Amino acid sequence: MVTIKEIAARAGVSTATVSNVLHGNLKKVSPATVEKVRRLIDEMGYVQAQGPNTAQKGGSHLVAVIVQNQIGVKSSLLTDPFYGVVIGVIEQELQKHGYYMLFYSSDSVDNIFKTIMGWNVDGVIAISFSDVNCEKLNQMTRKPIISIDCFYSGKQNQSSVPNIGLDDRMGGYLMTRHLMKLGYESIYFCGYRNYGVDAWRWQGAQQALEEAGEMGGGCKLKLIELGVTAEEREKSYREIFRQMPFRSKTALFFTADILAMEVYYSLLGSGVKIPDDVGIAGFDDNSEAIGFSILRLTTVRQNFPAKARLAVEELVKAIEDPAYQMHSHLLPVSLVLRDSV
Repeated sequence: MVTIKEIAARAGVSTATVSNVLHGNLKKVSPATVEKVRRLIDEMGYVQAQGPNTAQKGGSHLVAVIVQNQIGVKSSLLTDPFYGVVIGVIEQELQKHGYYMLFYSSDSVDNIFKTIMGWNVDGVIAISFSDVNCEKLNQMTRKPIISIDCFYSGKQNQSSVPNIGLDDRMGGYLMTRHLMKLGYESIYFCGYRNYGVDAWRWQGAQQALEEAGEMGGGCKLKLIELGVTAEEREKSYREIFRQMPFRSKTALFFTADILAMEVYYSLLGSGVKIPDDVGIAGFDDNSEAIGFSILRLTTVRQNFPAKARLAVEELVKAIEDPAYQMHSHLLPVSLVLRDSV
């Protein structure tokens, strides 16, 4: 991390002069020097510490909660029910332990790194980050870090940064096996092949089909990769409707309840009946996504609040006891059978 001393050395001025420029005290600094120092601040990537209690030897009692947005997503991150619930519980749990929450999200990892380095935080909770970026942040901050729903480039939970995750592979497996048992001959897996938790859910779906073998009755499993914006997803849905023969032997398995509900509302008024013409299944059992819809969605249940509580519990232990080794947790899933399939 660049220091005031290093900038002063490059500029050929005192550290007091650099500090005056940073704080806007320019009466005793020439315009040429101000311009030179500001240019070096930008070039060298200096970030001024902004967190509370930065001058104190003790901790700041500030925990950073960071989320990497998907590039292209136009709506607010907090409109996603998952993030709304998880971040809300994190804040509540931190308050119980006497900590404050600094929340920051961006589609730029560099911006996130720069922001975190500028605050005097005691620890970090990284949500929906890759294992590679978690490792980078760990090396940069040297502060306790725990992730929620880490995106793994290799094997799941193979990282020095502990993760609070879900048995996503089992969720994909259980739902696909259930749909095959109901006699569906075509299952459209609607999500992402290589992105985040969807990658594990897709692997679980494939495993269920492979294990069924001939007993699967010739069931076909097809991946539909959805877009990240509402407009892109609408195009994906139109492609699904174009390809799909609406009959009782076809099911759509979405990797989030909110996506399943988007399709449900798209089908309203079309004459297509659920589940008579097509079955629809989701993932999360998220009451905020399902709302007061008359569609009783069959889905995979996960415990959002438990992820948040475990993350805070592990992080606070590590902050207050440097010898404590945080643990990864893989939470179980279960099927919730309703009448949409």
